[in-house]
Amino acid sequence: MTAEISDINERQCTYHPNVRTRLRCSKCGTPICPRCAVETPVGYRCPDCAAVRGLPTYQTDTGVLAKSFLVGTVVAIAVGVLWGYFPEWNFYLSLLLGFGVAEGMSWAANYKRGRDLQVAAMGLVILGLIVARVVIAQTNPWGYTLDDLLNRAIDNDVQQVFQIRLIPDLLFAGLALLIPYVRFR
Repeated sequence: MTAEISDINERQCTYHPNVRTRLRCSKCGTPICPRCAVETPVGYRCPDCAAVRGLPTYQTDTGVLAKSFLVGTVVAIAVGVLWGYFPEWNFYLSLLLGFGVAEGMSWAANYKRGRDLQVAAMGLVILGLIVARVVIAQTNPWGYTLDDLLNRAIDNDVQQVFQIRLIPDLLFAGLALLIPYVRFR
């Protein structure tokens, strides 16, 4: 007898048809399962009655995106130049690059976040890293030109300065890229 009663009260979830449930929306009575139920002060509601929508922080219009991109570009170039003159500060400057670009862009975008801002910020961090390498190459204390460094064999000390060291350089670049990735999620 109890098996018959449970079959009568169980329905398919409106949002997940393969799930059987006894739970109903407290406003409209629609069958809902625990995965789609939204807890409110007056009971569980379906997503429609609970007015679940995407956050407005994920909607970035073109003007705001352009403004934040401009701010991020200025920060990335400035930190890249600074990093080029002080390459031994790579840990601190990688943090400054990541946080500077992310927070500058966030401020310019009224603290919105989203995939478009995330991709733009990560691209600008890469720009800052490239600017740092170019400034390092241009301001070398040995007097070699960029062409000399890239195309000619020079003594071993100079080549080691401009080579990308796999572990520390990729670690600091990854740290700088991780910051805007997490900030704009």
